[in-house]
Amino acid sequence: MTAEKYLLKKERLSQAMNGQENLESAVTAITDALKKYNLDGMPETAFDLMCFALETIHLERFNVTGFAL
Repeated sequence: MTAEKYLLKKERLSQAMNGQENLESAVTAITDALKKYNLDGMPETAFDLMCFALETIHLERFNVTGFAL
């Protein structure tokens, strides 16, 4: 990722989160969680965990009979 892409992504996420302060707070919370489970040094596993968590959140929105998470 280039510095330009990083700054553009930061600006986009800051707007989506209603301000840079909220974005920084979210990043801090996620960083703290990754450190808590010793995933801050394992980027591939951390990425997989984040994807799994997002998939779980979206699947929980569906009420499918006979399907349990």
